[in-house]
Amino acid sequence: MGKTDTNMTIEEIEAVLACYPFSPFYCRTHLVVPNVSWGFLNHEADLLVMTKARLLTEVEIKRSWSDFLADFKKDHDHSHPLIARFYYAVPSSIGKRVFDYLYSGIYDAKHPYSRSSVEAYTMNNPRGYGLIVYDIGNDGYLKNKCCITVGSKLLNNNPITEKQEHDLLRLLGLRVWNLKRKSQK
Repeated sequence: MGKTDTNMTIEEIEAVLACYPFSPFYCRTHLVVPNVSWGFLNHEADLLVMTKARLLTEVEIKRSWSDFLADFKKDHDHSHPLIARFYYAVPSSIGKRVFDYLYSGIYDAKHPYSRSSVEAYTMNNPRGYGLIVYDIGNDGYLKNKCCITVGSKLLNNNPITEKQEHDLLRLLGLRVWNLKRKSQK
């Protein structure tokens, strides 16, 4: 991978999105599964988050502006009947650029963790995808943080089935055991 706009690794970003107590996808209140490959969806998802209502949110993690733009050149988009909401997660250093690419409105650069004002979605974002900004910080309590800057439109209201929930839990279990195996080497 080329230049990034953050020093955080993908694993650190995933941990902020899932383990930061004020994250909208905190793992103590949601099922959060990283790196869901082809087979469950028609594309790979960096993070899938299941709500108590069994609705799925996809989070696409980006570490640089060029990585973000590359997403729009793929052969597929993030449309899928199981995805209820979709977010791009980007470093705060490119938050304004991403905001301006996806939305028409006011981005509060001084306070990127407050909700920005969206007047309209640009032609780059016709489905109304949301935006999460993450950052390395140190406010004495929390080292890293993330926040929804723009909420995602509801793309569908189709809960997943019990079997699909079981499949997600199985995938999560596989991730845990693969990490345990790797840590033994």
